[in-house]
Amino acid sequence: MGGAILESLIKTKTAKASQITIFETNVERAAELSKRLKVKNAATLNDALGGADVVFLAVKPQDLGALCANVKTNVPLFVSIAAGKKTAWLEAALPPKSRVVRAMPNLAVAVGAGMSGICAGANAKKSDVRLAARLLSCAGKAVVLPESQFDAVTALSGSGPAFFAYFLQTMIDAGAALGFDNETASTLATQTFLGTALVLKNGEPKPEDFMKAVASPKGTTAAGLEVLEKSALRSTVAKTLAAAAKRGKELSA
Repeated sequence: MGGAILESLIKTKTAKASQITIFETNVERAAELSKRLKVKNAATLNDALGGADVVFLAVKPQDLGALCANVKTNVPLFVSIAAGKKTAWLEAALPPKSRVVRAMPNLAVAVGAGMSGICAGANAKKSDVRLAARLLSCAGKAVVLPESQFDAVTALSGSGPAFFAYFLQTMIDAGAALGFDNETASTLATQTFLGTALVLKNGEPKPEDFMKAVASPKGTTAAGLEVLEKSALRSTVAKTLAAAAKRGKELSA
């Protein structure tokens, strides 16, 4: 996830490669990123922090405690993308009075179409939040939310790509059952999925209006929608998001 954001920052010219320094404990990964993206590769964590304006903490949640314990230099702004670690936890783990913004991006940042929820820590300024939103928007979109909604954003947009992929796979399987080979079913379903998302991307038309536009009275779409409406799909989706949000709350406790 961190590497994807890094690439988007450079690709969109939000930041120049010469402005970026990375610190990566995986030596091979660090060398590859440094060579391919022309960014500086710091020998130590605190070498990377020296003179930095913004530091992205892009490690697994279980590794974040050890990393923060080794941070000896404060910087103007820390942006954490580690799932489950609240801003209060981060502020306690980092040097005193650290300004922190917490972010929850999703996997689509890898193609510049990610969705990131962000929230401010107690010491963060409004300008810090605006800066974090601008930097993360280079890899898609960013929305500012209260931290109390982060379990919900984790469920909807953080875990959401897997749920959409699950539904897409069911469409592919159903298409294969109608007689298509798997490759053709996959092409038809995936492109239809992508096209629908692009049409609905900016909120106009709304999903319900779009469905009405596609469905002619007593036509094929109407027949299929009738089956969906009579199914338990709505309640299943609600239960799916509720389960993901509940687990998010457990992990951040």
